[in-house]
Amino acid sequence: MKCVLLALFSFIVSFPATCQLLIAPTRFVLDAERSVTEKIVVENTSDQPLRLDIKAVYRPIASQGVRRLSDDVEREEDISDFLQISPPIIRKLNPNQRRTIRLRLKTLPSDKTKGEYRAYVRFSPTVSVASTGEDKTASAFALNFKLNTYIPVYVQKGQPTQDVSIQCEANGIRIQNKSNYQFNALLKYGDWTQNLVVVRNAELIKTLPNTTPEAQLIQHEQVLQRCSF
Repeated sequence: MKCVLLALFSFIVSFPATCQLLIAPTRFVLDAERSVTEKIVVENTSDQPLRLDIKAVYRPIASQGVRRLSDDVEREEDISDFLQISPPIIRKLNPNQRRTIRLRLKTLPSDKTKGEYRAYVRFSPTVSVASTGEDKTASAFALNFKLNTYIPVYVQKGQPTQDVSIQCEANGIRIQNKSNYQFNALLKYGDWTQNLVVVRNAELIKTLPNTTPEAQLIQHEQVLQRCSF
């Protein structure tokens, strides 16, 4: 289990000092053809009781160097309305206490085209502290800090296919994913290795340091593209 801050294209995991929650699993890939219920375990790692609000939401891509290839793709891929969460609120989660959340995916309509759809489960913890001047045993409280955590839910309809073009740029690499499914590959340059995830119908221009002599894009141990600078 890990506390995660999600970067949508460069798949980077961070561990902030104010981490309040341990969540497992941190990602779902589900089948659109059937209704299914999954379990999420959440644990309070802070030293104070938390109130936890859980909701299915959609997050547009807001990453530098990324653009979507269709104006309607964000509306089309949003399946947050097909996710149900129980319970949606945990009013008090004590330090070191665990709770199980149930995530239910409803079957997608038959008229949905083949492709990958997505949403996120948002965890919004708030620390409850006694209000100034109030007795600590009273019911009055103030809501303190909040740090949202998101885990992605990908829903696939049909067998994933690739339709990707890759080009070397003057100081980087351009990946255009015209498929309705996400594209994953490993980018190697210098002493660095990075996992790139490009969601459906999107283009990513990955800028590299000026000192980079060569970069390779690798998938399943095969070099898809080699760029020299």
